[in-house]
Parts: sequence; structure tokens; C-alpha cells
Amino acid sequence: MRITGGEMRGRRISPLTTRDVRPTPDAVRESLFNILPPVAGQNFLDLYAGSGIVGFEALSRGAKYVAFVEKQAAVSRKIKEQIAAFGLENASLVLTVSVEKGVAALSGRAERYDVIFADPPYERGWIMKTLDYCRKHDLLAPGGLLVLQRSVREEIARMDGSLELAGVDERRYGDTVLTFLAHKSKEKC
Repeated sequence: MRITGGEMRGRRISPLTTRDVRPTPDAVRESLFNILPPVAGQNFLDLYAGSGIVGFEALSRGAKYVAFVEKQAAVSRKIKEQIAAFGLENASLVLTVSVEKGVAALSGRAERYDVIFADPPYERGWIMKTLDYCRKHDLLAPGGLLVLQRSVREEIARMDGSLELAGVDERRYGDTVLTFLAHKSKEKC
């Protein structure tokens, strides 16, 4: 895997030796960062981080800070090793816990995230749970975006509450869909 944009463009991420991780393909990552407003100077949260490639893309493109949440200890160690190799210790945090516990832990901190990217395991019922965690713990900054990467076979229930579909920005790439959600208003959730 390689970083597709920003100051670290072309740098490689160490491959993972587990089949439980499905890295976001290059073309989908490039599209994601072309659709998002510039992430330079922003706080970015990578849920179900896996290889961490999406968070590394954000750092490469100038994100101020990236928090990675990954439950698998061996996979989380790889992210930490890559952070050290790139010299990004001061711009990142890795939590080796479930997304539910990670979101709860992060909610106690003062910062909110301008972009939350979540790529839960496909077709296992995690989409709505992830939305519920994010709504409950209020991690999205006013005006921020929550991006869900999901299978085309997974539906998102009608949104009630503090998040709504951001315009018509839902993009399909083969079996993968990126769904962009935002605050209904610019006020805090």
C-alpha cells in the first residue's frame, strides 16, 4: 500500500499479515480526499483503522492530528510502528480498543474531530452501531463530516437526530459506498 497524496505521497505502508483487514483501495482513498474539504489543520478520527492508511493519508495531506482506533493488537502495533517510522508521534494517537470503547474514551478529551472516517467490517451490522456511538459521544466538530465506508448491500436507516445526509454525496465504487454525513446545523451535536 502506498500513500496517494500530500507530502508523503508514494511512501509505502508496511503490509499486514492478517486477512481480517480490508484496506481502503487507492482509488477510493483518492476519491475520498478529493470530495472532502481540505483536511490541512484539521483533527481526523480513523475508526476501525485497520492498516491506518486513511489516517496516514490525512496526515500526509496536512491534518493537524489523527486518532486511530483499532481493536486488533497486532494490527494496532503495525500502525504504531508506521507512525514511529514516519516521525508522526506528536500528531497521532492509537487506541487499541473496540470502536465503542475508543469513542467513549475520546469523548472525555477536549478535542472534537472535523472528519470522522469509519470503515467497519462489511455486512456485520456495524454501520448503525457506529452512527449511534458517534451521536451518543458527540465527537464530531460543528460543521464536521462523518464518512462511512460500507458495502452496497448495507443500508443506512433514515437519520433522526443530530446527523443527516450531507446533500446527495453518496458515492459508489464497485461494491463499496462512501456515505457523507454532517451536522444538521453548524451548532454542536
